Amino acid sequence: MTTTTINITGYFEGGCCGHCGRELRYCVQTDAGTFGAACFSKTITKPRTYRGKSYRLSTDAVISLAKTARRDMARYPEQFTFEAA
Repeated sequence: MTTTTINITGYFEGGCCGHCGRELRYCVQTDAGTFGAACFSKTITKPRTYRGKSYRLSTDAVISLAKTARRDMARYPEQFTFEAA
């Protein structure tokens, strides 16, 4: 079984979610399309695991990651990679 990954590549203001079609104030740009932070965190990606417990990033954390993606992608690429649901 292969796992599909999604990488956050950037951020921009104003747009439409590629998942639910809502108008958005903050858009998270990925290699799979443009999504809202809530859709990205809650439905598009699987929960991450840390010390045996699963967790999901908050919408604020996803927006912060998207804002820093262009600057820090080369140094910390694993931070911007998520497993698709």
